[in-house]
Amino acid sequence: MAPHFDALAPAPLDPGGHELHRRQPSSSASSPSTSSPAATTTNARPNEGGLLGRKIVLAGLSNQTAALFTNPADLIKVRQQLELKSLSQSGSSTTRSTNALRTLVKMVRAEGIMSIYKGLSGSLLREAFYSGIRMGGYDLVKASIIKTFPLADPNGFGTKLAAGMASGIVGAAVANPADLLKVRMQAPSAHGTLRQHAYQIYSANGLKGMYKAVGPTTFRAGILTSCQLGCYDHAKHVLKTDFPNTFEEGLTTHLIASGIAGFCCSAASNPVDVLKVRMMTDKTGEYRNSFHCAALLLRNEGPLALYKGFAMSFWRLWPHSIVSLIVFEQARKLFGLPPV
Repeated sequence: MAPHFDALAPAPLDPGGHELHRRQPSSSASSPSTSSPAATTTNARPNEGGLLGRKIVLAGLSNQTAALFTNPADLIKVRQQLELKSLSQSGSSTTRSTNALRTLVKMVRAEGIMSIYKGLSGSLLREAFYSGIRMGGYDLVKASIIKTFPLADPNGFGTKLAAGMASGIVGAAVANPADLLKVRMQAPSAHGTLRQHAYQIYSANGLKGMYKAVGPTTFRAGILTSCQLGCYDHAKHVLKTDFPNTFEEGLTTHLIASGIAGFCCSAASNPVDVLKVRMMTDKTGEYRNSFHCAALLLRNEGPLALYKGFAMSFWRLWPHSIVSLIVFEQARKLFGLPPV
């Protein structure tokens, strides 16, 4: 399928950084009396809503594909973050049981080998909405920033970080109920289906309960998406601009850029991720808000607690970023959409 004009992507740039104007068919090529339906179709502006919808669907499917591989690492990360909380509340000063391998062995022994895919249905639901919106809407947000702020550099790192931040926040705000269900289903004491968990939360706290911890969730998503998509977009630009004879648009460039993005988003988002998990699994009202949660965590467990589960967070986000971004790029190419 031949690539077509993407109304949601920023205008292309020449090597000097100047915007190139897309060539439109000349009106003098044919008279009004001899214009054909094909010419009318060529001149018609693409449906922006349709392009956005297509990107959201492709992004959601790409991230669901990645989640199939990374769910075990995500689950171990959540268990580690919750184990540290349990150790602190019991008065124990040791962190021995929060070792990733020990956490995995303990979980498999107690719950069986299939426990490594606990909460998968919630994870897939979350990726469909959250990642679909944040990754699929990145082009639109970036184009809007460039249009709204004429001085913004289309190839500037700051522009890309801002676009990622905004699209991540919107995606997380919309998908917070799915994120909450995923975390609840991954807790050690969790039993029941996705529908049963949703019913329990809604029955106890109504619609408001479905948006528990929406503050740290959206903040984390903004940081994560800003680093993931911003770093990926810019890494691709630097590789292709500074090393044009070595890197061009293709799988090798996508692989290296997505690997860089995976590390950056892991390091930047882990502290907020710890707060999000603690608040989402808090059924007793221990935390008043995200700031109160952070204060108690720092006071009781120290600053290193903010990076609890980082190893598994990295081993989830790094391969997740690589798989999701490569699949997303290939899907865009298949459907005639330009690369990120």
